Amino acid sequence: MPKTLPAKYNVGKIIDILSSRIEDGLYLVGSNIPNELQLCEEFDVSRYMMREAIRQLQERGLVERRKRAGTKVINRQSRARYGLDIEAADSLGRYLRHTDLNLVGAAEPLTAQPAEFKLDGDLAGWSLLNTYRSVPGINRPISWSYIYIRKEYDGIADLIGQFRGGIYAMVSKKYDVAIKHVEIDVSASVFPEHIARILKYDPRDPALLIIRRFYSAQDRLVEVSVSYYPPYEFQYSSRINLQQ
Repeated sequence: MPKTLPAKYNVGKIIDILSSRIEDGLYLVGSNIPNELQLCEEFDVSRYMMREAIRQLQERGLVERRKRAGTKVINRQSRARYGLDIEAADSLGRYLRHTDLNLVGAAEPLTAQPAEFKLDGDLAGWSLLNTYRSVPGINRPISWSYIYIRKEYDGIADLIGQFRGGIYAMVSKKYDVAIKHVEIDVSASVFPEHIARILKYDPRDPALLIIRRFYSAQDRLVEVSVSYYPPYEFQYSSRINLQQ
């Protein structure tokens, strides 16, 4: 049994430690990991936090939890985490091409400003697409995005599901509009209640909120996506050059 850790850990750190123990063979495939109470005592955390950590291990395909049978290790290697390098020009495209975009209902006319930011211009000129992304072959939502698109381009809703990629790529394909650049804002947030329910999280759980603004070659705002991600399943990185 591993020694009790001296400090209190958050969910992400617990997941990293338990994942390492599984990958290193400390917890063998086919065997059970210590029970919830033992792990709570070891890590000095609440049962709520430990349950969340174990749930994340399940989502990564490392363990399987059965009622009255404990939590069994089923794989040594976890599924790859989803992520992107914010600086890389093609990284966003790679992520979007390796996940499935799903539309929830038709494009809706916009009647009020979004809660997370403010759109410029007449709101009547914008439409809202409610979408989520899922793992290919598994229709389990892994992130949620409100996508605000200029009304003249909302016909791209018909292309969703026909091929992988981002909405901006669909606009380029259908309307021959070149996207020149994207501005990205990343911040800490919590899941809105209805999104937490869809992604199977608690509304109190932390979330990554990423707002992307897509501009055409004429510097005209074409699309804004407001996305909520589980922080333990996604990784974002960037690089800042301090010398020219």
